[in-house]
Amino acid sequence: MLRKGSLILIISLIIVLNMLTPALATPRIVELIKPITDIKTVNKNIIISGWAEADTKLEIRVFGRVTQDVDGQEVYEWEEYIQPGKEAGLVVGPTGFFAREVELKNGSNKIEIKAVNPEGEEEIIEGVVTLSSKDEVREAVRNLMNVNFLDIIKKIIK
Repeated sequence: MLRKGSLILIISLIIVLNMLTPALATPRIVELIKPITDIKTVNKNIIISGWAEADTKLEIRVFGRVTQDVDGQEVYEWEEYIQPGKEAGLVVGPTGFFAREVELKNGSNKIEIKAVNPEGEEEIIEGVVTLSSKDEVREAVRNLMNVNFLDIIKKIIK
């Protein structure tokens, strides 16, 4: 009888904790329509869009990856890429929808979205978007077509 009581108590605790978890989670200030994590594209411009509470202040910044040779090793850092003709900041209007087109540089681009809602709460969303040339993509597809997948499968099975 004690075992059944303990089991029921444990199951009840699990159910209650699962119900409380969403309520305890910090709500997002910004909800993006399309995440900006690990995207690869051949389009020089992409659109960052989503929803936030009206009057939320957003700063959308793009950083290009700069590689340097330090003592024979490649070291990289992010350098801000100023968007031609665009300010980084914007304020979300009454509909809650926002959209901003950003320009990318060839290679890896870090996009950083800093949001501050009217209550002063802050959220930072980061992601990396890689811009490749169409020639790089064509070459990668050609190389992929030259791979004999049957040989690879046979090696794995051995």
